[in-house]
Amino acid sequence: MARWAEESSSDEEVAQRRVVKSHTDKRYDQLLQKIKVLKNHLKIDDFATLITDYEGLLKMVEKLKSVIEQDGGLPKEFIKAIASVERYVEKTHTEIQEKKQSGEKLTESKAKAFNTLRAKVRKGNRTFEDDLTRLKERPEDFESDEGEADGGEADDSDSGSEASASSGSSNSDSSSDSDSDSDSDTGSDDSDSDSDDSSFKSGEKSDDSDAEGDADALREKKMLRWLITPEKLAERERKADKVKDEAADKTKNKEKDKSGRKKKEDEDKASKKEMSKDVKSKDEKDEYTPEELMKKVSEIAQQRGRRGFDRKQYMERLQQLLVHAEKIGPLDQVFIYASMVSADFDNTGSAFAAMRIDMWNEALNKVNKILPLLAESYSSLKADGIDEKAITSDMGEDDDPKAHGRLQELYVAFVEKLDDELYKALQFATDVYGPEYQDILSNSSKCLILLKRTSRFFEETKQTQHLGAVSARLLEQLYYKPDMLNRAVYDAIQFTMSEEDKKDWEWPQDSKVYMGKLCHHVWATGNEKLQRKACLCQAYHLSLHDCYQPARDLLHLGNFQEQSLESDVHTQILYNRVIAQMGLCAFRLGKITEAHNCLMDVCQYNKVRELLAQGLSYSKNMERTPEQERAERQRQLPYHMHINLEVLESAQHICAMLLEVPNMAMQSIDPNNKRIISRVLRRALESYDKQLFTGPPENAKESVVSAAKNLQSGDWVNACAALEELKLWDHIDVSNPENGSKVKDMIKEKMKTEALRTYLFSYASIYDAFHLDQLVGMFGLPEKTVHSIISKMMIKEEITAFWDESSKFVLVQHVEPSNLQRLALTLAERGAQAVENNERMVDQKSGGYAFKEGRGAGGDGKGKGQRKGGDMRMDGKGGKGKKGKGDRIQGPPKQRGGWENARAGALRGGTGQRGWSTGIRA
Repeated sequence: MARWAEESSSDEEVAQRRVVKSHTDKRYDQLLQKIKVLKNHLKIDDFATLITDYEGLLKMVEKLKSVIEQDGGLPKEFIKAIASVERYVEKTHTEIQEKKQSGEKLTESKAKAFNTLRAKVRKGNRTFEDDLTRLKERPEDFESDEGEADGGEADDSDSGSEASASSGSSNSDSSSDSDSDSDSDTGSDDSDSDSDDSSFKSGEKSDDSDAEGDADALREKKMLRWLITPEKLAERERKADKVKDEAADKTKNKEKDKSGRKKKEDEDKASKKEMSKDVKSKDEKDEYTPEELMKKVSEIAQQRGRRGFDRKQYMERLQQLLVHAEKIGPLDQVFIYASMVSADFDNTGSAFAAMRIDMWNEALNKVNKILPLLAESYSSLKADGIDEKAITSDMGEDDDPKAHGRLQELYVAFVEKLDDELYKALQFATDVYGPEYQDILSNSSKCLILLKRTSRFFEETKQTQHLGAVSARLLEQLYYKPDMLNRAVYDAIQFTMSEEDKKDWEWPQDSKVYMGKLCHHVWATGNEKLQRKACLCQAYHLSLHDCYQPARDLLHLGNFQEQSLESDVHTQILYNRVIAQMGLCAFRLGKITEAHNCLMDVCQYNKVRELLAQGLSYSKNMERTPEQERAERQRQLPYHMHINLEVLESAQHICAMLLEVPNMAMQSIDPNNKRIISRVLRRALESYDKQLFTGPPENAKESVVSAAKNLQSGDWVNACAALEELKLWDHIDVSNPENGSKVKDMIKEKMKTEALRTYLFSYASIYDAFHLDQLVGMFGLPEKTVHSIISKMMIKEEITAFWDESSKFVLVQHVEPSNLQRLALTLAERGAQAVENNERMVDQKSGGYAFKEGRGAGGDGKGKGQRKGGDMRMDGKGGKGKKGKGDRIQGPPKQRGGWENARAGALRGGTGQRGWSTGIRA
């Protein structure tokens, strides 16, 4: 061993003892020190400091995570420390609870600190649950480490190396002085260095007192650490066996933990069952007094809205109490059912989310059970001689929540809520053509049954207010459906009813009388809002069944046109729907003028979707706030209540064509007639004339424009052919689709009539007479009809003509100007406009815009006027102009010289009069 010996430079170096520790050893020493501090704080009940110590301990273990993973487990001292903290916390909690019962309490700060510590320990120890369970089951596995740790605490110089040995660290590499640093870097195996290091240290401890100052013995001990001896080999094998045993123990412990968890879960389930049995046994008393039952229901109802509320269990507990309520009376059952329905309505969702349809059906079933109980209660109270007002009043003397009046009010509120939720579900359905919408719509018959039964109950008991409210709901369910559909719904419901109830589900032959009866019930309430809605619904139903005159009289008598402007938005929408339906009704009956007036009010501003609440209207010039858009979405109608917009627009365009085309033809011979019936059709005709190429029509509006162009020339055959394929005829009458062909034939007759009138307006100036048989053959109308049409035009002075003695010829008086004369008039107007524009330009250049002197038109009796210093002259001898005093011609050109009077004289006197020729010259 001489070759390994080192010569000491001085005795001073040998005396110096220096320990070199790795970073991991230092961390582990800090962990042990932290555990020691924590144990000290446990003894003095310092809760606030214990929180800091516990959190620091967890953070330190997190930093040693990589080392812990290599070693195969957490330090056992750490597991014992957190277990001691957990025991301390539970023990202290028990003591605090006992002191509370005796009247002693902790201070507020200490109680807060302890609660925080308890919560953190529960949460933190949950991560190390497996190790803590193993500590409880096999505490002997953690005893060996305790002795090593104590030994490490006794000797400060060797605590780092011994702690690393106890934790099984594979990276600990310490030495006793500076010379061991060079030896420890030779790169030997980790497990060998561990065993050599431990044997070396044990030898160092035993010979420390004898070898002090002996340099040779010290060097010999240093060299012994590199020698492989049989003892070291045996120690290495023993450690390997120990690692295998620990691995096997871990697998066993994991299996035990799993089985323990399953056992614990089974125990928890069993305990829950026992608790539920206990609850049931508590609830299932043999007998309840009314006061005890009400108190029990109120206690259960108070659970609603709390955290962890179980609706299913809530319903089961109330269902068990129904058995006892049946023994007491019907009002107690109604009270329990009301609590259950209220819990169902807790899940109604937001303003834009409807109640789930399965929950709606559950609530409906419970509400259906309430009505017979209310009827039983009413009859029993009536038999006891109680006054009707006392029965139906919602406030008793003792403010009893189980009073009949209160529960009846609650029942009506439930019925209205069910109706609202079903309407909302239909309103916000995404796919209106899918099965979801059809499923929701099929439930409307259930709601109809509930409303009908409720109205019958209130009608039998003569309760006016409730009957009016329910009748209004029933009216809103029926008013927009034709008799054909309502009869089919009633027949389907009748099959599900008993024999005694089938007579109530027969749709009346005259539905208008039934609607009037419901409206009468609503009027009896005195509620103006309900009355207004009921009248509008009745008017809509009348219009739907071709009763235009009664519907119009109902609107006029009620003055709804003014009232609708002051009403809420939903009433205004209903009024617009009534006006649209009245327009379609008038169109079906051939009242073209009335139909156009009604439809124009709805369709003229391209806001028909918004006015009828059948969709959102988007405009570039109008921006909505999110609140306005949400409000508009809330008032949209369900899809099955919509009015066909294409039918509305097609009917409006056809009415405009039948009225505007003859009016335009009449204006061509009478320029003083400035009346415009439909600006929309006029713009469409102008754009049609500007097109270079006109193809076949692609939509309903283009078809009507094409028909109007043919009608202007009197070609009624092509005009009718253009309207032949419209979808309007299949959907114009929802109550009877077969009437579409009748309406189409009626419109064809109207077009023949208007074609005849247009032809007479356009070509009367170039004919001296028309033969009646010729007109009959051209327009396919009966002789009497043609004679009647021409006679009416003569009476209204639309044409200047008369019948001859045989009434076979229409003799035309040529008072109206010819086409050439019309063109001359147009030229005169445009020339006058040019003169006015020229004068305005001259006035601007001369510095004096407008007229300086006088306001009268200049000229003599012959209509002469002269501009100062100018060479422009205008002469018209047909009228009488006042003499102007200024040297400048004043006023617009048609006042200068009286040329317009000349034109009027020409129209009165005919083409041979002097005024006409002089007027043209002017």
